[in-house]
Parts: sequence; structure tokens; C-alpha cells
Amino acid sequence: MRARAPIFLLAATLGIITACSPPPPPRDQRPLGVVTASPGECGLISGQAISRATGLDDFYASGTRTVSHFSHCIVSKSADMQEPVRLSFELHDPLQFSLDGLERRRVADKGTALPAEIGPGYSALLRREDGEPAGAYVSAWTADGTKMLSIRLYLGASGRDHRADVIEFARQLRPILLTSRS
Repeated sequence: MRARAPIFLLAATLGIITACSPPPPPRDQRPLGVVTASPGECGLISGQAISRATGLDDFYASGTRTVSHFSHCIVSKSADMQEPVRLSFELHDPLQFSLDGLERRRVADKGTALPAEIGPGYSALLRREDGEPAGAYVSAWTADGTKMLSIRLYLGASGRDHRADVIEFARQLRPILLTSRS
């Protein structure tokens, strides 16, 4: 009988603690929207889409200022150099990596191929030191292997599907940034 009292007390205490714990934040399933809508950061990327993906209402974006010469866009919480990068977009033109190297990277990172309608490329999760997902990245390239768009969401908004966000950025940016050479 005495052994049951501590077990009952432990169960009751755990019940009270879990009942008082706040529920996890609701999953944010809003679409990113048109990722090239104005006002655009770095001459191309919607501020609203950046806010939704990163969870930052106020952020600092630096990089290319025109679509025609787009090369990169880096997003952080502030302009402070000590502030970690939250989201990055980089256009590799020409592509400096081999397609075999990209395939090896996909396998090592346990990446999955992009949906066929998006074109060649893959996405993978980015993990914190403890192994928990923190963000995701996508690498998408032209069919002829001459250009690659790399999008890295290092620290995504809580409750969002980070992989879905980077894939959506790639889906909408591909027709603008990844046209094959003539």
C-alpha cells in the first residue's frame, strides 16, 4: 500500500505540471504568397514571404539590388555582423560544382528530389547541434547544369514547414533566375 502512495503522488504531480504547461504554438500553414511581390528585398524577394518564412517582422536584407544582375540575398535580424544569417539566396552562374558532386551531397544530407514540375534539384533539412531540425535548404539547377539556385533557411519560423518554404521559394524563383543559356 505504501508503494502506491509515492506513485500516485508522482502521477498527480506530473498531471498538474502538464496541465499548466502552455500548448505548443499552432502550426503556421499560411502560404508564402507571391515570393516576388512588392515591396521586394534585394530587388526581387517579397518582404512578406521573408517575414513568414523566418518569423521576423523586422529584418535586414543585403545583396543584389536588381533582378537582371541577381547574385545573392542575405537576411538577418539586423545589420550587426554578429547577427546570424537566417535566410540566404545565392545564384551560381556559372555553376562551379559538378552534378555528381551535388548528387553525393544530396545523399549525404538525406535530401529528397524536388517535385518533377519544379525541375532538377533537391531539398534537405538543416539541423541544430542537438540533431533537431532548425531549417531547410534547396539546391535547384538548370537541366543543362550551367546555373544553380541555392536557398538556405537556417532558422525558420516556429511552427512552419521549413522544407515546404524553401521549395516554394525555388518553385517561384526558378523561371526568373534559372533560365538555360541560349
